[in-house]
Amino acid sequence: MGGSQVAFVGKYIKRHKKGITSMEAFGFGITRLSAVIFELRGLGYDIESVPQKCKNRYGHTTNYVRYVYKGERS
Repeated sequence: MGGSQVAFVGKYIKRHKKGITSMEAFGFGITRLSAVIFELRGLGYDIESVPQKCKNRYGHTTNYVRYVYKGERS
């Protein structure tokens, strides 16, 4: 995993209080957001996984996760 993606997502979630989803990250060229979040957690970031639901274009309910930064772990 490239360090640049980890650095980008780390800065992004600190600046954007609503967090980030996989679809948002995909727009930045990050296709494995969960792997980046795993690395950030290993670096001491406290990141909450918030379950979300929405309707897809076919009207079916789908589930996804929004990752929200909560601070640094000591």
